[in-house]
Amino acid sequence: AMASELKPDAIKGSSKKNKDSGIIALVGFGPMLWTLITPDAPVQGGFRSLDETEIEDVEVPGSEGDVFLYFSSEKDSLNRTLADKIKEQFGSRGNLVDELVLEGGVHSDIASEKEKVLIDKSKNLDTMQSSFIVTQKFKMNNNFLCDLPQHSFPCQVGSDLGNYIITFSNDPQKLEDRAESVPYPPVSRGFFFLPSLDLLTSLRMGGIRMGSLAINAKWKE
Repeated sequence: AMASELKPDAIKGSSKKNKDSGIIALVGFGPMLWTLITPDAPVQGGFRSLDETEIEDVEVPGSEGDVFLYFSSEKDSLNRTLADKIKEQFGSRGNLVDELVLEGGVHSDIASEKEKVLIDKSKNLDTMQSSFIVTQKFKMNNNFLCDLPQHSFPCQVGSDLGNYIITFSNDPQKLEDRAESVPYPPVSRGFFFLPSLDLLTSLRMGGIRMGSLAINAKWKE
């Protein structure tokens, strides 16, 4: 998993499962970058950067990152090659916020909880089948209950064995509420919109009906 801050001209990525190569990939966009991609008049809504706060009397940073990239395969060498190529493509146009190698962990069955994860067509046709995630990295490796689907991975945080959690929802407000109510203070966190493959392809091809995304402005601020 990688999170980056980008300059406006550095937008590349894909989100698909390639059965031939055995690669699973996701791309997410932070609130500020998504607003730049869909420059409608901002409207009050739930998809906004998380502010700095305090949890258990500990200062917690706001959300970071303009782009979230996740890719997985059974070949470690392929994963490393992909990571190196992505960083090469970004070059000086992006600052790497975090890079993690994740294995094992506890994972929700996303396929059985699609109604909690994917935006349905009654909300907005352009964003249907898309989703939102909050990422949080903790210094302690403690799993805790959550009513939203999430993937939890052990990870190294300095000299401590910590935890990296990706929480999914089709409602950004629920993710914001969840991020503010965790029992332990995270050392870092991010907030991203995961476009569906159809929406992502439309963005790459320049064919998205940008005006229609004004309907989606309720997700932005």
